[in-house]
Amino acid sequence: MIFNGSQIAAACGGRLLQEAAAGPIYIDSRRGIPGGWYVALAGDRFDGHTFLPLVAASGCNGAIVSRPVEGWTKGLVIVEDCLKALQDLGAEARNLLTVPVVGITGSAGKTSTRVLVVEVLRPLGMVHHTQGNLNNHIGLPLTLVGCPLDADAVVLELGMNHPGEIQLLAGIGRPNVRLITNVGAAHVEGCGSIEGVALAKQELFDGAQAGDILCVNMDDPRIAAMPLPNGTHVVTYGTGPRNQIRLTDVSVDRATLQTRLRLETPDGVIRAVLPVPGAHLAINAAAAAAVAFALRVPIQSLPAAFARFAPEGMRNRVERLGDWLVLDDAYNANPLSMIAALRTLASMPGPHIAVLGDMLELGGEEEAAHLQILEEARLLGIQHLLVTGERITRAAGDRADCFADVDSLARALAQRLRSFPVGPKSVLIKGSRGARMERVLDHLRAEAKCSTT
Repeated sequence: MIFNGSQIAAACGGRLLQEAAAGPIYIDSRRGIPGGWYVALAGDRFDGHTFLPLVAASGCNGAIVSRPVEGWTKGLVIVEDCLKALQDLGAEARNLLTVPVVGITGSAGKTSTRVLVVEVLRPLGMVHHTQGNLNNHIGLPLTLVGCPLDADAVVLELGMNHPGEIQLLAGIGRPNVRLITNVGAAHVEGCGSIEGVALAKQELFDGAQAGDILCVNMDDPRIAAMPLPNGTHVVTYGTGPRNQIRLTDVSVDRATLQTRLRLETPDGVIRAVLPVPGAHLAINAAAAAAVAFALRVPIQSLPAAFARFAPEGMRNRVERLGDWLVLDDAYNANPLSMIAALRTLASMPGPHIAVLGDMLELGGEEEAAHLQILEEARLLGIQHLLVTGERITRAAGDRADCFADVDSLARALAQRLRSFPVGPKSVLIKGSRGARMERVLDHLRAEAKCSTT
């Protein structure tokens, strides 16, 4: 979408000092958009106003600022708070949309579910959606102002780590289809408890208006217990017999590393294949099917949609390095996603090696959560467990091989992999974002390259 100075000032309660032609909204001075309007955001470590000369040189139409700018000859709107102005512009962009807007949050699986929802909605036409990790108080309004007016559907991912954030994001995006994937011990530090996490996620349902559609995961007792506003429409999904979208079968094929699933819906039975391993992904596919059912997408299109699924970023992505099968799930971790990843590893060809880092932001659940995943690894029969990080090392004791840092772990892992007989072997790499576990994969790639030269 594009806005001129007058429209910007009206949307965010700003003062138009110099008019200029309409253009797209952007915030990154390093990626200037000729003809765009730059929002001079400020934070603890930066101030977008200092980059205004660079922005002017890049050919912008104008800027949105919170203080006067000397010598500025382009369009200019002055506001009290540039972040609030960006959010107001996001809300104004939402006001211009008359197409379905889907909002997705959850403790785990929200990105995979968002990708699946985008695929199942392709029959509607052009689907605009959250890119990468732009799911916060800056990313969501950017997604909205970047939406083409001819989009046929919009899919928004909503992230949070404190109470009130989902309420803010949902207030900007006003989704008319709302979905919470699950509730677990993620961001407990900011929410105080798992119950606090549930209340924070519930904000997505709490803000629903009459006529909105709520897709409810009945397999999650905390979601199933959430009060639903009057006048909303509900689509239930899960494994129970009373769900409108019912997951009745799921299996992972070790030879092809594909996940097969069967769904029963009011419109018929869906048999489909996801091109990656992960039984936990089947419930996300059920969630996507619930959205498709709510928006009357023909179920005949869903198998092809699921077959197009591709994990985004460092999430449940299998990379083959010689005879090593590396399950790259290094983007982030919490107990729900960690257990799902361990189970996926166990469904792949053995021997199995789990390389794990700390899970962060767990507050009072920290010790119990790390002990839980170590016990899960034991119950799954994972033969080799290598860990690094203060929290998981403390929990592991002598139940795992513990390393002081990622580099020493990676060297030991490469040596261990070389010692195995020729044949498939599966490695999981996972930890919270702050653990930077992707560096282990960098080492393995380098090792594999050396072994073939």
